[in-house]
Amino acid sequence: MKPFPFTAVTLAVLLSSVVPVSAVVSSRRNNGTKCGGPKPSNSTTTVPPTPTTTEPCVVARDAFNSQVTVFPGVVPTIAASLAYECLKSVPVHKEPAIRLLDELEPFLEWQSDQAFLKNPPSDYPYPPVDIFGELERIRSNLEADKYSGELEWQEDLYKNIVGKPHNGHLAYHPDLLTVPFEWVRPFTLVSVSEDGISLPVIKVLEDTLSPSETSSHVVEINGVDAATFIERRVTDSSNTQDPDAGYNTMFFSQANKAGLQASGYFEGGGRERTTVEKPNIAKFHYGPYDWNNVVDAETMHKEFCRGAYATNSPRATARDVKSIRHTAAPTISVRSYPPPPISLARRQDEGEDEDESNKIDGYPEPIIITGDQIVSGYFIDEPGFEDVAVLVILSFSSDFLYFQSTVQEFFAKAVEAGKTKLIVDLQANGGGTILQGYDTFRQIFPDIVQDGPSRWRSSSTFNALSQTFSPLCANYTPKVDYQELDNPCTTVNNWRNDLNDTNGRFTSYVDKFGPLTASGDSYTNYMEWDPANPVLTRQAFDTDITGYGGRKNFTRPFGGPENVVLLYDGYCASTCSIFSQFMRHDAGVKSIAMGGRPLEGPIQGVGGVKGSQVYPFRQMGVLADTARSYTENPALVKELQRLDDTYVTSRSPFQPPVVNVRDAVFPGELESGIPTQFITELADCRLYWTESMIQNTGEIWKAAAQAAFKGGKCAAGGIVQPLKRPQIPASKLRGYRRHPLPVHRGKMLSSDSPIMQYMSIQVSD
Repeated sequence: MKPFPFTAVTLAVLLSSVVPVSAVVSSRRNNGTKCGGPKPSNSTTTVPPTPTTTEPCVVARDAFNSQVTVFPGVVPTIAASLAYECLKSVPVHKEPAIRLLDELEPFLEWQSDQAFLKNPPSDYPYPPVDIFGELERIRSNLEADKYSGELEWQEDLYKNIVGKPHNGHLAYHPDLLTVPFEWVRPFTLVSVSEDGISLPVIKVLEDTLSPSETSSHVVEINGVDAATFIERRVTDSSNTQDPDAGYNTMFFSQANKAGLQASGYFEGGGRERTTVEKPNIAKFHYGPYDWNNVVDAETMHKEFCRGAYATNSPRATARDVKSIRHTAAPTISVRSYPPPPISLARRQDEGEDEDESNKIDGYPEPIIITGDQIVSGYFIDEPGFEDVAVLVILSFSSDFLYFQSTVQEFFAKAVEAGKTKLIVDLQANGGGTILQGYDTFRQIFPDIVQDGPSRWRSSSTFNALSQTFSPLCANYTPKVDYQELDNPCTTVNNWRNDLNDTNGRFTSYVDKFGPLTASGDSYTNYMEWDPANPVLTRQAFDTDITGYGGRKNFTRPFGGPENVVLLYDGYCASTCSIFSQFMRHDAGVKSIAMGGRPLEGPIQGVGGVKGSQVYPFRQMGVLADTARSYTENPALVKELQRLDDTYVTSRSPFQPPVVNVRDAVFPGELESGIPTQFITELADCRLYWTESMIQNTGEIWKAAAQAAFKGGKCAAGGIVQPLKRPQIPASKLRGYRRHPLPVHRGKMLSSDSPIMQYMSIQVSD
């Protein structure tokens, strides 16, 4: 996880506190500390002296060139104040800005929960936000020349369209705001309780890794109470819908380091002082960009806002669409400076033994682990915990078959070893492939049919796609072998696709698409995924979903829900929230949430976005292109042309723009229509991190096992074991047996195919 991709003021004032001069953090030994200022990470250089030129962007250019010459292969840096002055000097380019706002509209119309954002429930923790009202306000400000520069209006766009909704599936990263620089803080912080009982305090990571009697904790940042300072940053623009979850994301944990390759949003180096003041720094982003083309503020805009200078859309015509139907455009990253560690990229097909020499830093030795380290299994072989197994799922974004096989094999090993309790560790899990969440749930509870109703907003472009694809698919039948109509006919826009909310079939276009009304907005009817669809399973993943097809005769490895517990750090989002809904609501599994703000009381475990599907703008563009190749209806063609994402995507090259297109709604809320995103779900038990847990994740598991299975106390709430075991047939409790592991047959779709993208949801920074 990198710092939120704002530019200097937004980072300075909102999240990263990249102030023009320095950050000041105050600290006290034993009972308080103040800290601040950047120490470059191991892969960065120190900030060079300020050049004599007064042109801010030329200052930045010269700093970049001097460092890449002397330190090739090392990430160049610059004082944050100088980077900020460069960006602030770039003038507003009004016409391209207004064009961007205009072309954003049809994509933002797909945001499924916008009516509830505008009028949220009374217990929702954040204020209302009117996305299109904000868009119109920004347009008016541009037309009236109210912005001082390009930076100011792009900050306004990001803060109000992306930040305020607190939705990890809604992301747009304007070019000047995010491309040239990445902002770095001087300290990596942790939030820990001194004794596991008292409220957590903030410490510098180094103090927890090498604790002593003089260990200090942070009490102020930039003259503001440290916890208050961080909570304000979260309130302004975190990508979580829960304040405690957002608070946790600011800090280091072994799970964040392993799953997200990051040290928390307040990241950097650090050391203990009574009062520390250092200048913040900015890392250069360059990738395909050339700093040598920058000679002033105007050329800064031309180089780093290249999309603004495109005159005509290079979009394919309807006649050319067939060549692009099978794959979506690849993701392009501008961050081509020295790459991060590649441990998460290791794959089994590289020939590496997935169980050998593959240990996650800060975690015990695994019993089994995938080559990419995303899923792994552990036994707590210590007195009092001999019956406990731990399944760690850092995301649901791994090779499907290897993921499925690893979970299956671990459960078999656990049962053979006499393990009767299971902790499912979902810390740092930001989602992934939707049906991977389905499969994992059904491996734990194969006899429970999951219940996950969802719906789409009926925007005009969504309806145009449905009116094109549904007639086209009248005679379509899903098969394992690829067919020309697979891409359009396996989307939501074919009324015959998907199941209704009773797991039956829709009977007509109106039966599926309605529209229905909730909170004054129009939606489709409720629907469910069809895990038996061979195109979405065997063609896509080369395997069936557990509970379907050839994987129907599984039994429970750990018996009833009282033998399983979910472990969260609040980050759980996207597919993780879907999996959690099945586990908690359908199976009755209890949950434990770690950390949170230094306030008494229970907290949520699933604090990330609960939207059940995200679309990149590019994916909507591909769907529109495909639909245009199948219709000559002038009204439909005109509507589909609005989904030309070429310009809006080119203005967000740092990360592909995305929007949440599908609301999850609890089965008990179908009448009210309130999305799960706006419903508070408190975990059964709250625990605090301690210093030993920061050093070794195994200590978290022991505390979780104690609270879940041994009657241990929680900081808030508690998990009471049932006096009498549920009357579950013996075959369900003790009849778990080994099943043949699935094997690749070489038929899996590529990850960038429209069908694969259709089934993938991941939280976005």
